[in-house]
Amino acid sequence: MIMKRTNGWLNPDLVAKWMSYEDFPRRCGLFIVRWEGDQAAEVTPAVVNAPHRIRRSLQAIALRFAKLSNSVRGWTLSGSSLVILVSFAKQDARDGYDEDEILAGRMLFMLRDLSTRVLTDMRHSTSLEFGSSIRTGFGWITDHSDNRPMQGSMQSPATIPMENALLSAYEKAWQHMFMVSNPTIRLPLSDFPTIPVENDFNVRYLPIVSLQDGSLYGYEAIPVDSHNGKRINLKTFYDNADQAGKLFESDRRFREAAIRGFPSRNGDVKLFLPVPAKIIFDPRLYPGSTLRRIEAANLRPEHVVLVMVGGEEEERTTIKAALGHYRNQGFHIALSGITPNLPSLRRMVDMHPDYAQMNVDWVSKEGIDPVEESLLQALINLTRKEQIVLIANSLNSEEALPALVACGINYAQGEWIGNANEDSAPLAPHVQNVIRTQVNKRYKGASGTLAELIVSVKQFDRDTPVSEVSRYFELHREAQGTVIEDNGKPIGLVMKEKLHQLLSGQFGLPLYWNRPVGKIMDTHPMVLEESITIDQASHMAIAREPDKLYDAVIITRNGLVAGITFIRSMLEWITQTRMTDAQWANPLSGLPGNEPIRRELNRRLTEGRSFAVIYADLDHFKWYNDQFGFHRGDDVIRFTGEILLETVGAQSNVENFVGHIGGDDFIVISFDDDPIVMAQEIIKRFEEGITAYRGKHRGPVLDRSGQPLEAAGLSISLSVLLCHSSVGWTPETLSERAALLKKQAKQVNGNSLVWETISDNNP
Repeated sequence: MIMKRTNGWLNPDLVAKWMSYEDFPRRCGLFIVRWEGDQAAEVTPAVVNAPHRIRRSLQAIALRFAKLSNSVRGWTLSGSSLVILVSFAKQDARDGYDEDEILAGRMLFMLRDLSTRVLTDMRHSTSLEFGSSIRTGFGWITDHSDNRPMQGSMQSPATIPMENALLSAYEKAWQHMFMVSNPTIRLPLSDFPTIPVENDFNVRYLPIVSLQDGSLYGYEAIPVDSHNGKRINLKTFYDNADQAGKLFESDRRFREAAIRGFPSRNGDVKLFLPVPAKIIFDPRLYPGSTLRRIEAANLRPEHVVLVMVGGEEEERTTIKAALGHYRNQGFHIALSGITPNLPSLRRMVDMHPDYAQMNVDWVSKEGIDPVEESLLQALINLTRKEQIVLIANSLNSEEALPALVACGINYAQGEWIGNANEDSAPLAPHVQNVIRTQVNKRYKGASGTLAELIVSVKQFDRDTPVSEVSRYFELHREAQGTVIEDNGKPIGLVMKEKLHQLLSGQFGLPLYWNRPVGKIMDTHPMVLEESITIDQASHMAIAREPDKLYDAVIITRNGLVAGITFIRSMLEWITQTRMTDAQWANPLSGLPGNEPIRRELNRRLTEGRSFAVIYADLDHFKWYNDQFGFHRGDDVIRFTGEILLETVGAQSNVENFVGHIGGDDFIVISFDDDPIVMAQEIIKRFEEGITAYRGKHRGPVLDRSGQPLEAAGLSISLSVLLCHSSVGWTPETLSERAALLKKQAKQVNGNSLVWETISDNNP
């Protein structure tokens, strides 16, 4: 007997002897099935000494479970608890998860379904069932020397502390029972939550947008009530299905509907598909079932991100097993429900998903405060360090957008972007425009565009055989990637290293050698227009999934392929530029000096768009220095630079540049719609702030030659060149024209503003 007749407990001597057999390579554990009485009532002896009818039901569960599963080695009934001893064939751990946990979880699923059927067949009185429940738990019988599940031929029976091992497993199973807030089965059975049938819910798709350029990144499938169109909470949806024993059916129905209705089939956007974490333990879920549905819909695993729903209350092995199961099939994984608290962040780092969905409804709508900004930046730094792509959920208003963009969050979704009450549609133009405006503000003043980094690239059409692309790489060893195009427009990317990995597999050559390259290309590469600044492009490239971090970036000109570049080239350019800018930066104001100013003027002239150049010069600055000393003069220089930066930063159009020519001369280069208004605002701010630097002085204000002037003290002169055409102009000729205009401004007493409109420069 595996049980002791004296006390009904497991016989440790027999268990030890049984486990020590050389031909028994198994791992063992304990299941507990516990009946609990009315949850609203206090615990009484009646709960421990369960009614005879309940004990008969638990006994029936044990007998049927032993008959259905050859893993059951023995069981015992103690009060309201059923203890079952089980063994598993030895399994090897797979990459990313432990197969032992899968086996144990699947047996729990079997035990729950079996318990439901037994309780349905052996109905009890309503008074007995009302408020009661069934809980289950599992614990491994471990060897305390290395904390591993015990298996055969580890030690002799005499040296194994089997009694302690059994008690430890019992304690772990007991802890597992109450780790989950919801019981395995709630009674009475008729009170199960109503589970939506196939026609009770529809699937809609919430857009996920890039906060780097405002483009559509993907759609997340969500269920909505078919009667009122309201969103169904996925966690509640799956919890109810789990309690009713219909988790597998509900999950399969939702997956099929979500894949079938996905609005994109060409891989340009990703499908974020929610799946319950616990479904991994259902024995009916066999590897490849989701993969086959994806492929039948003309999608590939890299087009799909599986969003793990639930599992927060489960042991870490639950979600780890789910991640390993799906990653082995080529899917990317997202972890939902991340919050800015320590347990949630530790769970994220421990699970290490590809994506993390974090609610940002705690960000103030009125404007982010320093504490929120620091917390948000720390969270972003954490995900970047762990190479996890962060998605901000609950972006429900435009007011929270500036803080998210400024801190560098990659992607977002929420009611402001699109909600569940609307059918799937392209992003509203105003959403893209607002995001791009905020992005431009983040990269204001950045110089250098992708046009400076273009490298020519070989292009193929989608029907080109993979063999031809492979031969091209063999003949051109310097080539790292190639672009797949359709009438000049990029539709895919093939990287040499990834192609070689694909072909080097066991069946790589026979499977892919003669297939069209369109079947294996990356259909979601990074494609950027050549006018994007290198600073912005580098941030976008770094924000990609870790497995794409070093892929080429496709550069287009008016939508057509112009070439490619790489993240390394971007970072090298930025490093060199910042070193140069630091060399040329004015040490007093910190603003860019003459060389960056010249480059910026060249860039504006090359683009051919209308722009404005504002030259700012302080009047009577030499007299001020002589009167109050160069320390006060330096303060005025810094004050003037700050005024220009603040005024320019407050404008709606943020493609502005502020530079310090030297001394008391500054320059502003702007694409603003009304630079005259901006210049007037500069004068207004200067007048309001300069009074703090004006002190009592002796005698009149003197000019550079020492002649007295009718002036109250320091003032500012602004000259504005409205450049409607760049034809024939160079930075030097613009400077000459501005110098003449500045002389006119300085002839006016006090703060002054003059402007001139120029077009083609025809000498």
